[in-house]
Amino acid sequence: MYSIIKINKFFLCLTGIIIMCANLGFGTKYAGEFQELIVGGRICGMGGSGVAQSGDPSYIVLNPASLMLSNNSLHLMHAENFAGIVKNEFGAIVIPKANITYGIGFQMVSVSNIKLTTLPDTTKNPGDENIPIPYDTVSTRDMVFYLNAGKTRNIFSYGVNLKIYYRDLAVLTGIGGGIDIGLKLNLRNLNAGFSVRDFVLAPIYWKTDTKEYISPKITLGIAPKIPLTRINAVLIIESDIVKDLSFNDLSLNNGIEIAYKNKIFGRLGISGDRYTAGVGLRYKKLVFDYGLITHEDLGISNKFSAGIEF
Repeated sequence: MYSIIKINKFFLCLTGIIIMCANLGFGTKYAGEFQELIVGGRICGMGGSGVAQSGDPSYIVLNPASLMLSNNSLHLMHAENFAGIVKNEFGAIVIPKANITYGIGFQMVSVSNIKLTTLPDTTKNPGDENIPIPYDTVSTRDMVFYLNAGKTRNIFSYGVNLKIYYRDLAVLTGIGGGIDIGLKLNLRNLNAGFSVRDFVLAPIYWKTDTKEYISPKITLGIAPKIPLTRINAVLIIESDIVKDLSFNDLSLNNGIEIAYKNKIFGRLGISGDRYTAGVGLRYKKLVFDYGLITHEDLGISNKFSAGIEF
């Protein structure tokens, strides 16, 4: 009875937060796109789902309440996205203290060797006799710094991220910040999670004295765990519903993982219309994960991540 009352309070709180976010207004469309690349080999292999699970330090990106770790943990990731065009680097460290967990994270998304072109004759339109020629190359960088704190109480956990953005688009730079919040329900064989990325309209201040706002992004997920005792394995299935308040539609991220003796992992998923797959290996306090995601027009993205507990 006590647990039922607590669960009802959880969903009542969740409903209140959703209503609050819906009334905050809308930001600039696509202003938060630099945060959309999936972080972590495990998350990638499971179709970008993970808001309901507890995992390695990369999970602070999906849900600030997800870092229920018993040991200090370091996690690093390198990703080659869209056939190597876009690089995505991530690193995070988590330090648990009693029932409170603290984390620091950093993500950088970069594109190098972007060609700037001009026309031999700028008074004429491009054509066979006026073909654009490159005259310089530039690079872009988007960086996000995370400060995380989370707390567990009974079957619930909650957390918050404070974020700082730095955007360098070669011809324009900007700085800003945002707040993420998250809640989790942790039962024996079932987890549920809820997060709001950029809980209030997150501003980006450009060097041109203009500014944009990033709209909140709401994610609700559920992840049942099915023990396969005969083969000493566990099957985890997760489904996340994602709503960006800048758009009218919903998106789904679905993933499945089978863990054998908590040492060998196989994963499949689907993120929107893109298929994903991945594998993982745990050896003592070391863990290695690989994930790939397909794209019909932009090729395959590969994500390699590794972590250590200490």
